[in-house]
Amino acid sequence: MSWLDKVRAIGPAIDQAAAEASLATELSAEVVRTIDDLGVFALMAPRDVGGGEATPAELIDVISELSYWDGSAGWYAHAVMTGGSVAGAFLGDRAVEAIFPNGRFVHAAGQAAPTGKAVREGDHYRISGRYSFGSGSPHAQFIVGGYVLHEDGLDGLRPVMSDHGGPVMLIGLAPRETVKFLGNWDVIGLRGTGSYDFEVTEQLLHEDFFHNTAAPVHRRGGALYRMGFMALPCISHGAFAIGATRRVLDEWLAFAKGKPRGSGKPMSESEAFQRDFATATADLRAAEAWFRGTFDRLYDDAVDGREIAAATRLEGRLSTSHAFVVASRVAQTAFASCTTHSVRNGSRLQRAVRDIQAGNAHFLTAEQSLIDAGRVLADAEGAVLVF
Repeated sequence: MSWLDKVRAIGPAIDQAAAEASLATELSAEVVRTIDDLGVFALMAPRDVGGGEATPAELIDVISELSYWDGSAGWYAHAVMTGGSVAGAFLGDRAVEAIFPNGRFVHAAGQAAPTGKAVREGDHYRISGRYSFGSGSPHAQFIVGGYVLHEDGLDGLRPVMSDHGGPVMLIGLAPRETVKFLGNWDVIGLRGTGSYDFEVTEQLLHEDFFHNTAAPVHRRGGALYRMGFMALPCISHGAFAIGATRRVLDEWLAFAKGKPRGSGKPMSESEAFQRDFATATADLRAAEAWFRGTFDRLYDDAVDGREIAAATRLEGRLSTSHAFVVASRVAQTAFASCTTHSVRNGSRLQRAVRDIQAGNAHFLTAEQSLIDAGRVLADAEGAVLVF
């Protein structure tokens, strides 16, 4: 049985749980356990540590399918999966022993934005920081945080600068018991992701628990981790957009088939609906084909040991953002077409639309990502796209 078939089999139960707990701010322990027992959370981690080390195609299949049934489940899962890939592929042995005891991933998630501070002390770093949007963290035993490395200067601590001119940024995984969660996740979409703000208390943490994004040390695993550091987050975010949009289309069509118009015929038989639905379907299929094709090429290049071309990296970021552009457009069209059905709480269409719009606010895919890509395409002075 394929990974897609396995996830599809548990999909209806995840969907029902989301419908029954529409106001919950995190996934139920039962849903998390169901996904975990299937092995999904470790699917992006290297085989060397007990993970699945799946291909991009398999990852897209799994995350999009979870997101189809419940956007929060798909988003939560991809956050934890990404944490496992960073921990397994790039962290030192001491960290791996703690995060993958006996080949069992105990979950890592949080926020990699560099709003924390780290100072080197021997083979440890002294860290602290406060973060927002710790998606997937409610059941995680290690919490991801981004840290700007500092050192002593004439006027006190100052950021350490990299060879590229920017500050050195680390990703560190701190034990859950050293983290304070602020419990303030009250939002319109992706409610069940448990994306609480959190504070990492000041502590010393061994260097094995850190990853330097500017100078990555690839310790385990194969081609999946050679595509570029941003490749895996792009895969997971774009897959969410595709799956959630597919659900919007299905809910929209189901409503149209059951909604009579003034003529007595269902809305699905009107030419206006047929035109809009065909356009939306074509938009999604085209976006998915570009997205999947781009990451297939990235993976093939990594498998063959070829250097990833700058143009291909750009395609990776741009195809991911474009998936959200299409998702947002389709969601808005469906929402307007389904009239008062869309605004009723409990509507699965409404839930999918809200989740898409919340996901589209993420920095990786939002307007600034498109602007950054556009600067590169326009050959603007100083244009740089991180991938």
